[in-house]
Order: sequence, then structure tokens, then C-alpha cells
Amino acid sequence: MFKLISAAPSPFARKVRVALLEKSIPFELITVNPWNSAAKVQIHNPLGKIPILIIDDKKPIYESSYILEWLEAKFPKPSLLPVGKEETLEAKYLQVICDGICEAFVLLFIERMREKNKRSTSWEGRQFHKIESGLAELETIIPESGFCVGASFTIADIAIVATVEYLSMRFEELRIREKFPRLASFSDFHGDRPSFKNTIPTPQQLNANVV
Repeated sequence: MFKLISAAPSPFARKVRVALLEKSIPFELITVNPWNSAAKVQIHNPLGKIPILIIDDKKPIYESSYILEWLEAKFPKPSLLPVGKEETLEAKYLQVICDGICEAFVLLFIERMREKNKRSTSWEGRQFHKIESGLAELETIIPESGFCVGASFTIADIAIVATVEYLSMRFEELRIREKFPRLASFSDFHGDRPSFKNTIPTPQQLNANVV
């Protein structure tokens, strides 16, 4: 059985968890706090990042988008990519935006754990701008219901719901549901899907010493 090393709030790990559930692939979930040195994440990933998919005695697989590519190659049914080439590229494009938004928030979150007199307001502003610009781009692209690309559930839908729910949990001041109502409606439309209901993110405590 596969093992997935994950963190409770991580939208990157959630994408993989949803994909595994959608493809009905059995796996053992190992929840860690990657900031905690006792988690020993680097044993499996030299970059010290999650998610990590452990496959029996084979080399572990990491980085969420690559794990999804690997799963699609090894377990093509049901597919989480659209049928056509252009639609597949569009789905991957949307995932790139979502990943960039979440990466920017992580950088902002860590910066704000510093003492106020040691923070860089320009750095904070840069990350905030990335988040808002990325969300504004998504707001203009996606429908309020249905699927992002084509007529089936894909990695784009997974990425967008994971991003919206992550920011809703971690970044209240953004007021994502007020500023980006189409994204909120889209997330709510898919919220009852079992793979999402079974992977709802929860916060973890982050030791201020990491910054």
C-alpha cells in the first residue's frame, strides 16, 4: 500500500489526497508537521517538503504536481486530465496559478511570524499582490458551477477548491469570499464531493523559531 506523507493544512498535499481518493487508490495517510525537525521529512525528500508519496521499496515521489503526473501515468482511469491537448494545457495552467498563489501565501505567512520590527513590508506587499492578482485571474476564467475545463472533473478543479478553502482557513483578512464570489461559488459547488469532504484542511501550530 502507498503511504502519503502530508500536512493537515497543506493545499499541495490535499491535491494528492483528493487524486488518490478519486482514483480509488488505497493509501496510508501519515500526517506530520514539516516544520518540526522530528518529522524527519528529509529522509524521503532532500528538499524537506511535503507531500511525499512512498511506493513500497521504490524511490519516493515528491512535489504535488509531479505526483499527480505520476499517478495519471500509472493509474490513468479515471483520468483527472481533460480529453483534448489544449484543454489539458489549460487545466495545467490553472494549477500553476493556484500553486503560485499558495506558495506566495506561505512566504507571507512566515514573514508575518517575525517580530514586527524585523518584517519587510515590501516583501509582504509583494506576496499579497501575487495572491490577489492570481485570484483575480482565476475569477475571470472559471465558471460558478460545473467544471473548469471541459466536461469532467480534473486537476484544475482540485487545485482551485484546495486553494480557495486553504485561504479561507488561513487568511481571513483577504476576505476571499467577498472579493472573489465566483471562486467562492465554484468551491461551494464542488464542496460536497466525497474526496473534498474527506480532506478538509485543518490548521497546524508553527513554531516561531523556524523564522
